[in-house]
Amino acid sequence: MNSIYHDLDFGITCIDTQHMRDNFVAAYLIEDNGRAAFVDTGCHLSVPMLLATLVAKNIQVENVDYILLTHIHLDHAGGAGELIKHLPNAKVYVHEYGANHIIDPSKLRAGVIKVYGELFFKQFLGDLIPIPKDKIVIAKDNDEIILGKRVLKFINTPGHARHHICIWDEKSQGIFSGDTLGVSYREFDTDQGELIFPPTTPIQFDPDAWKNTLKKLMQYQPKYAYLTHFNRIEFTQKSANMLIEHIDGFVTIAEQFQNEKNRHKKIKESLLNYLLEIASKHGVSLDEAQQVKLFKGDLEICAQGLGVWLDDSYLRKGL
Repeated sequence: MNSIYHDLDFGITCIDTQHMRDNFVAAYLIEDNGRAAFVDTGCHLSVPMLLATLVAKNIQVENVDYILLTHIHLDHAGGAGELIKHLPNAKVYVHEYGANHIIDPSKLRAGVIKVYGELFFKQFLGDLIPIPKDKIVIAKDNDEIILGKRVLKFINTPGHARHHICIWDEKSQGIFSGDTLGVSYREFDTDQGELIFPPTTPIQFDPDAWKNTLKKLMQYQPKYAYLTHFNRIEFTQKSANMLIEHIDGFVTIAEQFQNEKNRHKKIKESLLNYLLEIASKHGVSLDEAQQVKLFKGDLEICAQGLGVWLDDSYLRKGL
């Protein structure tokens, strides 16, 4: 298999995991002084791409020290169980809330099939392999690890999910952000910069926690965000403000339809209109059909996540 990847600076490679389409889901390979680490893995079907990248870069599997999982959603972590089988010296770092679900992924598998269906699971995700407990290390807030001669720091970052962490890389002044710093597809780049919006995926979307997380991350004054969806972007306070604006925009849409019949359908339709509108204001020149095709992969799960958040809000309020 030929690997598809983008060489960045600072010893960082963005790997296109080829999940669903080109330029949709990334994993990252970090190299430093002869040692290597993966940040996220894509799904089970993505593992051959990751191993092919090691071959293309002449990196021995014995020299990979870490698999760092930002969170356990399967487009980020579904391949970890298969990948670790090929990396004899590597450990898997994960948030404590996600660890049990990758040791025994039966509940995770059932939840994914409930959301996406069994056919989707088999066709686009492949499988979900348990990870031996002795291969797992809990990544706690402010913990640091050494890769070669560089320091990588874990940051607890709830909002997209309670089990989400980000990794601060001092060398590149960048954050490996999973989904916390949003989704930004390169096809939507314009003279105004990158278009960023929030993936409000089931089941733990929490807008207030997410906005607090963004304030926390901006204290690092990052230059870059290494996004899973997709590739590295420059990330400034303007970027954070855009993401906060659209978190609030998504919440407003959800609340508008919270008591409506066909709530999910109406939220989904309104989200698409919202995304098309912000793309137009951003100067995106793609025709509407192309934009809809690119947004399509996010609409269903974003609408589902907003629905779960509405129901949880009712429970918290005792309604």
